[in-house]
Amino acid sequence: MKKLMISITLFFALILGLTFSVQASEINWDISHWNNLDSSIYWYELNNKPYKFVPGEANPAFDPSKPTIIYIHGWQPEYYLIRHRESFYIYGKDTADDWIKKGWNVGVFYWNQFSDEASVLDAEAKIWTPNGPQKMRWRKGNGSYDTSNNINVSASQLLYQQYIQAMQGYKGNEIRIAGHSLGSQMAILLTKQISDNVDSGNIPHELLPKRVSLLDPYFSNLGKYYLNFKWTGEVCRGYVQNLINTKNIPFELYTSSDLTKGIAGDDNIGLQRMCATSYMKPTFYNDVQQIERHYAAKYNYFSSFATNSPLEYFNNNPTGNIAASASTPTSRIAEMMGPNYHWVQIGGNATTDTSDDIYQKQVDNTNYFPVNDLSLSADKTSIKPGEYEAIKSDIAPENATNKILMWKSSNDSVAEVCVDGTVKGINSGHATITATTTDNITKTIDITVSK
Repeated sequence: MKKLMISITLFFALILGLTFSVQASEINWDISHWNNLDSSIYWYELNNKPYKFVPGEANPAFDPSKPTIIYIHGWQPEYYLIRHRESFYIYGKDTADDWIKKGWNVGVFYWNQFSDEASVLDAEAKIWTPNGPQKMRWRKGNGSYDTSNNINVSASQLLYQQYIQAMQGYKGNEIRIAGHSLGSQMAILLTKQISDNVDSGNIPHELLPKRVSLLDPYFSNLGKYYLNFKWTGEVCRGYVQNLINTKNIPFELYTSSDLTKGIAGDDNIGLQRMCATSYMKPTFYNDVQQIERHYAAKYNYFSSFATNSPLEYFNNNPTGNIAASASTPTSRIAEMMGPNYHWVQIGGNATTDTSDDIYQKQVDNTNYFPVNDLSLSADKTSIKPGEYEAIKSDIAPENATNKILMWKSSNDSVAEVCVDGTVKGINSGHATITATTTDNITKTIDITVSK
């Protein structure tokens, strides 16, 4: 009964919002994208123009030397009816253009044929297992499902496979993963798989994302048999905590609707307290327009890259600092993480324009323990081109609240440093690797690269 109530609640909300969603895309996806399985990464060019990633082929919208963001959408019931796929045409503007003009690759992973299920729980199961209630069936353009069951991996594993192929030979300085709604679970599982395969030596450290963005994330209630009866939000919390602790990856989280909590889902407050969490208040939609508010997290995030970061207030006074948005530096996102604070939107609520947004800083916990000492060490400080060396960090005190480190190399052409503090030799020379805590304690270590 609870599964039925969740499905009905969200299904009708989405059906009410379908007209809105259609208006937010000007791409003509023809029937071929539904009659055949098309679960792929598409890279976007200017003017909201997508190009499918094809293994072994150059893509006109992707440059492996540029910073890159990949977006993952959520549940999409009955979207086959309107031939709709999410894009970056938002609030009447091609928002990907702002990213592209600033030198970014912008991509989407489409799994809409799998997530086109009447029940959100059936779509969610496919993220985790190929053996859920509906297995890995996918929807065709005539509304029928292909149930041949020749897909033997989950949707998140399909995403990972696409990711490592599309990002092969990546040489850029930043990868960002963003997921909306159920897509936030996909983003977390993708990041975990990347981390696991980096640890196993299967893929290079450079493929670790430097930042993960969770946009009005959705997690269902109750335990799942395919997760040993744990909740999806519970498992995701464990993954995120481990990724923060072992891989140093900053997470930002934005809530914007009531669709992800209460009877409809799991608030996952524990996850919110790990991340840099902002509570959006998009009052340009009324209380009934929860589907529009649900999408506002995605829309505002991608729109905000074109504007300055929101102002931060505390006790209704400006602090001189900034709050979170897509344009906020990752170092600031890292600084905002943890259980002590969250941010609530108090200005710019009435319009889609992100340039006037203001967020009030709220104190959740006054027991903040700052980092007061940091030391760095390495087994080897002289490496060869192409060789990796992990920089070890020792942070004191042990119970410091925020142990995230920001890493930087003085000369990326000699030695690059990844988000987890692993250095890669590039060319002969000397480079200074700097680590900075969110409490502004900085330490360095010198690395020599020689053939």
